[in-house]
Amino acid sequence: MMDRRRFLETLALAAGGLAQARGVPRPSTLTHWTWMRGPTRPMDAWRRRLARLKAAGFDAVLISGSREFFREAVPAAADEGLALHAWFFTMMRGERVRDHADWYAVSRSGKSTAFDPPYVDYYRFMCPSREGVREYLAGLVRDLAQMRGLGSVHLDYIRYPDVILPIALWPKYGLVQDREYPDFDFCYCALCRERFKRQAGVDPADLADPAAYRAWVQYRYDTVTEVVTRLAGVAHEAGTKVTAAVFPTPAVARRLVRQDWTRWPIDAVLPMVYHGFYDEPLAWIGRATREGVVALDGRLPLYTGLYLPDLPPDDLARAADLALAAGASGISVFEASMLTDAHLEALRPILTRAGRRR
Repeated sequence: MMDRRRFLETLALAAGGLAQARGVPRPSTLTHWTWMRGPTRPMDAWRRRLARLKAAGFDAVLISGSREFFREAVPAAADEGLALHAWFFTMMRGERVRDHADWYAVSRSGKSTAFDPPYVDYYRFMCPSREGVREYLAGLVRDLAQMRGLGSVHLDYIRYPDVILPIALWPKYGLVQDREYPDFDFCYCALCRERFKRQAGVDPADLADPAAYRAWVQYRYDTVTEVVTRLAGVAHEAGTKVTAAVFPTPAVARRLVRQDWTRWPIDAVLPMVYHGFYDEPLAWIGRATREGVVALDGRLPLYTGLYLPDLPPDDLARAADLALAAGASGISVFEASMLTDAHLEALRPILTRAGRRR
């Protein structure tokens, strides 16, 4: 007798087929990605890691580094048949705390992420309303985008801090986030309050229920979108594409971190469909993927992000199948150092299907 998990997966795969029948576009070609951390020296050893990924069917690697690194690494990756993309932490950057503490987001309870970040010490998020922040980030993106052969500038942490964490993370931090609490609700810095008051005639700090005040919610969506638009313009002017790591569905992204990613003028999205974070079954990967594909309506490709610590090899293969059946243009795995030989063996027949490769 089929167990419940397998039953849900079968339903999700069937629903993926139904979505295709209803006009959800199925990509004619696929690209498969992985985020990569860890040492890149010596270069020969790093290239062997790339060759291992390529042999398993991966096409693209998202990795952080300086211009000097990319100048050497982009052609090295190309020699192994892989495109290299610059993994760029966008709003979560702590390097300007000392000289520009005013650039950092402030919670409804008055705590600045410069000095009192939520959840973890590195959660030092800049305020997306500030022109100084936007110009600073644009300069960093411009520098990367001028690198010849770069696959894209990949925007990560392009959002506010989580006003509500994914439910499975609540116990880790000893929290119950059944509503938007002041310590996690951003940004209420002087500039955000002044800008919104000019726009809507009310100080957001005076709102009895900020989560229910639609104009204030929209203001936060818009400020993030404005930053994305600025950075995309800079990269596109240099002839470089822009991709983004985003929260798993349009609805979840808007609710938890103020991302309205279906409106962004970029070239691809990589939603982090990490089912374990949301205490969801494996079948949710297909449902969440399909929600994003339907919302985008073919405007740009979606690559489903999968979280390896929650996916033993057989589950990883099933997750990839669920994502592709739901209309994803490929998968992206977090992250490369966790890919065991067993993971790669399970993935290889899926990622190397004939006629489905870029």
